[in-house]
Amino acid sequence: MSSKPNILVIMSDQHAPDAIGQLGHPVAQTPALNALMDRGLTFTSAYSAYPMCTPSRASFMTGQLAPEHGVWELGSPLRSDLPTWSHVLRRAGYRTTICGRMHFVGPDTMHGFEHRIFPQYAGADPVSPHAYADWGEPQVDSHVMLEAVNASGSQDEPTRAEIYDRGVFDAAMAELDSRAQDSDPWAMTVGFFQPHFPFRISQPWFDRYEGLEIPLPRTPPGGESYASLIPQQLHDSRKFLGLTDDGLTDDLVRMARRCYYAMITQVDDMIGRLVHHLEELGMSDNTWIVYMSDHGENLGEHGLWSKLNFYEDSVRTPLVIVPPNYRKGGSRCGAHVSHIDWFPTVAELAGYESWIEEMPGRSLVPLVETPSESWPGRVVIADYACVGTRVPMRMVLRDGCKASFAAGHPPTLFDLTEDPHEWHDQASDPGKQSLIRDLELLARGDGWDEHLTLEHVRILQRRLRFIGESESAR
Repeated sequence: MSSKPNILVIMSDQHAPDAIGQLGHPVAQTPALNALMDRGLTFTSAYSAYPMCTPSRASFMTGQLAPEHGVWELGSPLRSDLPTWSHVLRRAGYRTTICGRMHFVGPDTMHGFEHRIFPQYAGADPVSPHAYADWGEPQVDSHVMLEAVNASGSQDEPTRAEIYDRGVFDAAMAELDSRAQDSDPWAMTVGFFQPHFPFRISQPWFDRYEGLEIPLPRTPPGGESYASLIPQQLHDSRKFLGLTDDGLTDDLVRMARRCYYAMITQVDDMIGRLVHHLEELGMSDNTWIVYMSDHGENLGEHGLWSKLNFYEDSVRTPLVIVPPNYRKGGSRCGAHVSHIDWFPTVAELAGYESWIEEMPGRSLVPLVETPSESWPGRVVIADYACVGTRVPMRMVLRDGCKASFAAGHPPTLFDLTEDPHEWHDQASDPGKQSLIRDLELLARGDGWDEHLTLEHVRILQRRLRFIGESESAR
């Protein structure tokens, strides 16, 4: 057995941060994740660097924020000249495997991984670069997510997502078998599609929630409507996604949420069997197990569905780390952490401490060793600049105070300690202007400029649109 630990990363797609039974969710059935939480460390303030699949995963892989890695939307390719943590592990002698979803766009679907054992999409790889939004056109009232909620429900046969995830699971189980006799350390990333919408699930999993009272989203205080509380920054997002207020009934909302929780339960079942198989093969005593998601899911909170904003349900994610033979199992850590922290964490685990450039993230190993540490003053940044907006946006979080900035719009400011559900925007409070200025300086500390970024994103969109149209011309 290698002296270096094996690493098993399990990443779901669009798992809301609190939709785990052990975190107090009233109905989510997650026995496997509950067990991992009992054995490991749960981060209760973990954030995606970009609340959208492809850019979020680019930050996770490279340890960089979007302006550095250049992935701004779903169809953006990650540059092949950027090292990933998989490159670091290979330099440290690891066998690296990617199984399933990681949203690598274009011809490079590896980005440092040595083996791919299951495709990252249900269709053919690779996916060609393409653009999703034309910022030269006004945002129309698409209401795309209302259509998804209206179409929610159970079905007789497994969904396309279920079939895909079962293929990912089977390939991962077989890969564990092949690694059991390997003397080299290994790292495998397993990417599931669920619980990403559409909100549909086969009948056996749907039936797991029979008779349970599915909770509705929280309602605004003081009798206000969702629409009245949407910040100006999100007006275009409201047009694109649609709000629950725009015509959904309580029955439809409950149906979509029930299907969503059922998808989580199915993924949880596969996680439990993967971990059990790891134990059967005698590898659990030398393997770090990590569960995370690329971003959250609004699921009707604030009237919104999908992700694409900086509300907690969208930008915060589950993160559970289970080191082998961990003596502090069941601990929780409230320090603000980010997906970009995984790169330096891997480097430390692999003993690869000499790096070629300064990274914006921090290794999570000290927090694993001392879960009570809170990292006061830690700044977490997230970006967004894709569908549902027409300007780049940036979020800054420090010590529970979260601000977001967008060209041409007033900032927002929420105090998560006093207002964890983000109902009360304090940006117009005269007594908070100094705090907003401080947070804006932090937002610009790495050179971020919303006007320059706006032009950069528009150029990228034109390029991607040209490539996409060219490759579909014949």
